[in-house]
Amino acid sequence: MNKTNNYDIISEFENYILIEKGLSKNSIESYKKDLYLFFNFLNNKKYNEIKEEDILNYMDYMEKKYKRNSILRKISTIKIFYNFLIFEGYELVEVPTSNIADINKGSYMPQVLELSDIEKIISAIDNSDNGKRDLTILKILIATGARVSEIINLKIEDIDMSNFEYIRILGKGSKGRIVPLYKEIGIELKSYIENNRESKSNDYKIFNISRQTFWNNLKKYAKNAKINKNVHPHIFRHTVATEMIKNGADIRVVQEILGHSSIATTEKYTHLNKNEIKKIYDKIGIGDD
Repeated sequence: MNKTNNYDIISEFENYILIEKGLSKNSIESYKKDLYLFFNFLNNKKYNEIKEEDILNYMDYMEKKYKRNSILRKISTIKIFYNFLIFEGYELVEVPTSNIADINKGSYMPQVLELSDIEKIISAIDNSDNGKRDLTILKILIATGARVSEIINLKIEDIDMSNFEYIRILGKGSKGRIVPLYKEIGIELKSYIENNRESKSNDYKIFNISRQTFWNNLKKYAKNAKINKNVHPHIFRHTVATEMIKNGADIRVVQEILGHSSIATTEKYTHLNKNEIKKIYDKIGIGDD
């Protein structure tokens, strides 16, 4: 997944930290200023082409110009920014901050749910037609780490209708990717399409719901489950990524699963994709009959 330039990415990052971290306007402006300075130093080299040596050169430059606390903050901003890109699945030549010493100050960690929280939310969803729809969407979100907009825009033509082993997702920037499904979630998706889907037309969306409506429903389920966190569709994406890393998945694999632009590369990780996410499903117990 690629954006046209660094400024598009910074704008998306700004919107994201506003939601995730609830920072003040001044704090957000500081993040933006740090990133503008960084990219200006590199003559606006594209975010996805930057390498570790670029950051090291920038650190050398700052040593001559800024005090230590200011340097720490600026490097922290860069690390937060690249953690954001990784969690969002952006394609990078390399993760340039991976070997830069950890900086405790202001590290970026998206809010995630405990697996017990997810169990409670699932239990709070009723058995109505709308409840079955929302539960199916939620399970696919957890099973794929996809964005909710990618799932609610799925059409029949995007599904492997013969074996229900994968779905084709059209991500940001019209980049397509193949996302594998393991057996249990494939069976549930097949059951929903055959028994609960409103329209039988192949060019019509599988789930007749808007992103905002699903978000509102999700907040209602979380409230009924007494989850005292800001539950939104994207939090499941972060939870999947975090659990995969905790279970030993390579950070590059996580990046692939969250939305690599190359289908060929994604297919290389198909087996690991299924196994890693199934570990999470098994822990939660939502794949059980």
